[in-house]
Amino acid sequence: MLIVSNRALTVALALLVAWLLVPTAQAGPFPRPKPGYGAQPVALPIVQLPRDPKRLYVRVDDPALGERLFFVDTAFSRTTCDDGLAEDLGLEVQRTLRKSRGELGSVDLGRIVLPDFVLGGHVIPALACAVRDLDSTSSVASTPEQPIAGVLGANLLARFVVVIDPVARTMTLLDPAEHGLEDGPGVVRLRREHRVGPRIRLPITVDGRTRWPLLDTGATRTHLDARRLDIPLVAERQGIARASGSTNQEPTTFRIHEIAELGLAGTTQGPLRIIARRRAACAPGLLGQDVLGGLMLTIDTEHRRLKVEAAGGGE
Repeated sequence: MLIVSNRALTVALALLVAWLLVPTAQAGPFPRPKPGYGAQPVALPIVQLPRDPKRLYVRVDDPALGERLFFVDTAFSRTTCDDGLAEDLGLEVQRTLRKSRGELGSVDLGRIVLPDFVLGGHVIPALACAVRDLDSTSSVASTPEQPIAGVLGANLLARFVVVIDPVARTMTLLDPAEHGLEDGPGVVRLRREHRVGPRIRLPITVDGRTRWPLLDTGATRTHLDARRLDIPLVAERQGIARASGSTNQEPTTFRIHEIAELGLAGTTQGPLRIIARRRAACAPGLLGQDVLGGLMLTIDTEHRRLKVEAAGGGE
């Protein structure tokens, strides 16, 4: 009689899922981007928006797209274009069966194929961009006076080594074949979400216990399963939930918990207040800008490594 261990069964199922999903990702409406890497990367300026000062927006200036602001979100699975950008470029939005699923619901996605454009010194050819009305279905801080063209998401960012420097206020995209990270001081190993996804999980310690939340440059605050981690509740407040996948802005109660110490790649922060994550049983949590914002990050999804340095090169 053949006896199969639980671990062997888990590995076999994961390989089957990978085999089923990768062809779909390549042939579906949003195939994996294939950049043409430039010899001279150009740092993209990080723009600080007064209405959303803690999160990352970059300015892209290209003849095909014009001068545009894009939100940078490592937890947005697909690079996404606002429907206003499609209209500006005169591109017809194609219907798809895909949805974007977020904290509060799901949103139908359209599709456009962008003209070839230059991003940080690299050519992005024929990018299949998901389309939705970001203003009404996300937390992106767009206004009529300063519209946000879209979101640079995990599927595109994963094709680069991404260097975020909060002091120089720049984001630089590098060729992973030339600038891939190796193990060393301040470097931690990453995991892909569900082993094959474009989003990445990273190890942190929460009051001495290791957890693997998603790396989320698009989250202002860190969200964790506070109940499971037994993190003390310190406050509750009323507010408006503005999360991906919802057109509603109904008042909700935010439960605030306090961590004594959070560790990331040899750095420590604390005490730190976090928000109890909604639907925590379905997700590993999110590590947001309240932790990431003061650090220099080098994100190498291709080689599954993250390097964390003190901003400005200090100790």
